[in-house]
Amino acid sequence: MDKNKKLDVVVGLDLSTMDQYLLQYMQVLDQILEINKVTYIHNLKLGELPKELLQPDRIALIKEKIKNKLTQYFTEAGVNYDFEILVTVEGYTELAFMNLSKKISYDLLVLGNKQELEGTGALADKLVRIFPSAILLVPDTYKVPITTIIDAIDFSKYTVDIMTWADRFKNNSKGQKIEHSAVHISKSYMGFYPTMTNKELEKITREDIKEKQDKWNKRYATYSDIEIVPAGERNISASLIEYARSKDADLLILGVKGTTGFKEIFLGSVANHLLHRPTRTCLLFVKQSK
Repeated sequence: MDKNKKLDVVVGLDLSTMDQYLLQYMQVLDQILEINKVTYIHNLKLGELPKELLQPDRIALIKEKIKNKLTQYFTEAGVNYDFEILVTVEGYTELAFMNLSKKISYDLLVLGNKQELEGTGALADKLVRIFPSAILLVPDTYKVPITTIIDAIDFSKYTVDIMTWADRFKNNSKGQKIEHSAVHISKSYMGFYPTMTNKELEKITREDIKEKQDKWNKRYATYSDIEIVPAGERNISASLIEYARSKDADLLILGVKGTTGFKEIFLGSVANHLLHRPTRTCLLFVKQSK
């Protein structure tokens, strides 16, 4: 996707306190990214409505009240980008999002990633897998302004798309200064073999680091420097979270699936683990452009 394209964004609301955080964060993104239009969507789950409210006229009234309340709130908040509010009625909220994606091609889906607020994260867990766009998870503990972003590079087919998204932030046309860096976590799964000595594992790690550094220098040296960090005994997701914390990163960008060698492994084990780890860092999951 063209990095200069104005973005069509969809934001999921659940009528909780998290909505306020998402609205505030969208105001921040509007000061960095070129946004065409933002669609805010809330789904009324049919299974959670009392029987007396299931009549079409009652549902229509509820939808109208929710839409009017949200519109008033957004107007009072001083939203100055183009936006619309949709209230849908589906048995499963992920179905509402998928039906919407069939009508409009979105560039970015923004969801809450509740940390201190109560929530299961089940919807985000599903939509990261199935929604056909990049997905940004915003924790209620996020900090602003956005000043530091990190690309998590795994040398997979997602690398170019990760860098394209990073460029949108780093080289934005709105004058926001953002520091950017790239990192690769070196992890050798050969260490799982019981006969492997620490010395042999260290040798494999050094060779992997050199191989990845040479690959980066050959393909992407003009893009930026890269820091290659050995994971040691930690898994890659834990290493990424710790690295982001050490850099005080506001945003971590990574591909949805990595190159583990196991086809369709749990969404990509790194992304899967990150979804369930506490963090103050916003997570931008990038999917390969078509």
